[in-house]
Amino acid sequence: MLNIETGRYKMPILSVIAILSMSIVVNLPGLAISPVMGRLEQIFPHTSDLEIQLLSILPNLFIIPFVLLSGKLSVRKNKLTLSFIGLIIYLLSGIAYLFAKNMIFLIVISCLLGIGCGLVIPIAGGLLADYFFGAYRVKLLGIKSGIAVGTIVLANVFVGGTVDVNWHLPFIVYLVPIIPIALYPFLSKSYLSNHLVQNTQPVPDSVNTTQTTPLATQFTDEKKGQRMAIKLMLYYGLMTFVVLVITYYMPFRMQNANISDLLLGEVTGLYFFAMAIPGFILSSVIKMFKKHTILAGNIFLIIGLIISTLFTTALSFFVGAAFLGFGYGIIQPILYDKATNTTNNDKQSTQRFAILLAGNYIAIAIGPFIFKIIEAIIHEHSLLVPYFVSIMVMVGIILLNIIFHDSFVFSTKEYLKTTKT
Repeated sequence: MLNIETGRYKMPILSVIAILSMSIVVNLPGLAISPVMGRLEQIFPHTSDLEIQLLSILPNLFIIPFVLLSGKLSVRKNKLTLSFIGLIIYLLSGIAYLFAKNMIFLIVISCLLGIGCGLVIPIAGGLLADYFFGAYRVKLLGIKSGIAVGTIVLANVFVGGTVDVNWHLPFIVYLVPIIPIALYPFLSKSYLSNHLVQNTQPVPDSVNTTQTTPLATQFTDEKKGQRMAIKLMLYYGLMTFVVLVITYYMPFRMQNANISDLLLGEVTGLYFFAMAIPGFILSSVIKMFKKHTILAGNIFLIIGLIISTLFTTALSFFVGAAFLGFGYGIIQPILYDKATNTTNNDKQSTQRFAILLAGNYIAIAIGPFIFKIIEAIIHEHSLLVPYFVSIMVMVGIILLNIIFHDSFVFSTKEYLKTTKT
């Protein structure tokens, strides 16, 4: 059987695929409901606007506490058991969506979906941190990020093609937990104990964890490491806040510019496709930009925002979405790895990963409300307000990046040796 090098072990490829398969479920909550929301008033005539909004908000609100709970429980409980429970809840929610008859039922299911997804999300990355080390971890976290985003691209195609047939059909995407559930036997203790092979030869310096993550070894003090994880969470939250303009405001600007709905779907697809690319070529990206890789990602983001703000042609929206997606895609897997490197305790790695991910979902849940508050304060209700706010946020982040270029959060110099293979 083909085995994959992890930095300490040789792991069966089926076990690696089983770990990576969890990533296909993490970004889907809220996706299938988006194309249906505009039709719910016709499907359920007495539906209020608040009920419709709850369908997209509640999954992310429930994800936040259960991401943190999963990270906390993973320190003492079996991670596989926790993720299996989460996947079962997720799958049952997907099945229930197919038989929903009223809005209350849809809202309750959305809450359960958030709970199931929240339990799985940190473990999907935590297991990679448990079994992969040094350059291998960086590479696999990049692939994980690419798979998670690539799944959104494929799911968007499916959802767009089925919503006109029957409004229940888009919810079929929530049945994907069947795949990681089916692969669970390849992660069992009995299977890994028989097939996980310990390295007998010394690991080269280029992939040795003590060589590739020098900054991580600073965090023998767990409290200091936790503070660093919180800083990463805040940064990740700001990145997500900035790119909300794509999902929440760009569609309305394109409609105002009389750009067809067909192109709207293609622009969104390009954004997610561009986000997926860096995950699969992360080593090459780091070789190119060296210790300034995160700064490069920030610059891609602000270029995308400026292009999308200043111009309203179809081409400008495509180019802006590509820059935004590529910039975000560069930063995301690096933050994943940095979060797991804020602790020297293997049992704490999933918890640190959970802290990071909480920033992402908090931004998704409260970002639109922050934009509304800012609009109310400045007495300006324009679709451009979120764009200008996002540009100012990025200017501040880039200045911090330049000033603190050698800090743990912004520097990627610890990865340079990992790319010299």
